[in-house]
Amino acid sequence: MRKLYYMGLEPYEGRYTLQLQDWNEAVFKRRGIDYVVVPGSTIDNTRAISVGQVLDAHGRSYFGMSQMMNLVQMMRSGDVTNEDVIYFEDMFQPGIESLPYILNQVPHNLRPRIFVRCLAQAIDPDDFVHVWGMSKWMGLYEQMVNQFVTGVLATNEEMVAHMRIAGWSAPIYNISGLAFGKEEVLGRVDNKLKSWPERANRVVFAARFDQEKQPDFFMDLIEAWHKQHADYPVEFAVLFAK
Repeated sequence: MRKLYYMGLEPYEGRYTLQLQDWNEAVFKRRGIDYVVVPGSTIDNTRAISVGQVLDAHGRSYFGMSQMMNLVQMMRSGDVTNEDVIYFEDMFQPGIESLPYILNQVPHNLRPRIFVRCLAQAIDPDDFVHVWGMSKWMGLYEQMVNQFVTGVLATNEEMVAHMRIAGWSAPIYNISGLAFGKEEVLGRVDNKLKSWPERANRVVFAARFDQEKQPDFFMDLIEAWHKQHADYPVEFAVLFAK
């Protein structure tokens, strides 16, 4: 690989996308990768999700398509070659259909390898696309992407299984999680780790408190615990971003 073109996600205050580019750039630098962050334009400066739950419906579309315009300009200028890799942080990238349209009409030396990360989508029975009735067209979108990408990056073995059951044709790679690890997490606590006996007996719900994350199961767990272990104090907490 000569150069990596990184197609990141727009930052939101209430989501991990606020730190996601920093996490990836830290890994790229540590591994000595020559990379380019392909910029996108945000629809406003709020860094908030106004419509939707996972990403803002208008903001994701606006950012993704502006990002694609910048990438296409780089490709047209000959900056992107077959020795390069384009990495999409999210498989759902508005405007991505322009890539197979272009790649099928340019010389081979201008066709980069393309990898997309699948965070969930229609193959995940718990994903929000099923809650909001988007699974049919999203499944067709996924089949389109599978036709031209070099590979799909999965988050865990369960996702790999779902992809294979869905008949995805592109090579699948399990990369197990986001681009941050133990060191990044420990760096947030200023070396003030408490010993185990000093820690509170606390169980947390760390996901979004939305339907597809099954918050009712967590609430049932709380009730069941208090019925069976009323004399053993445990604190249950729901975590929200400030």
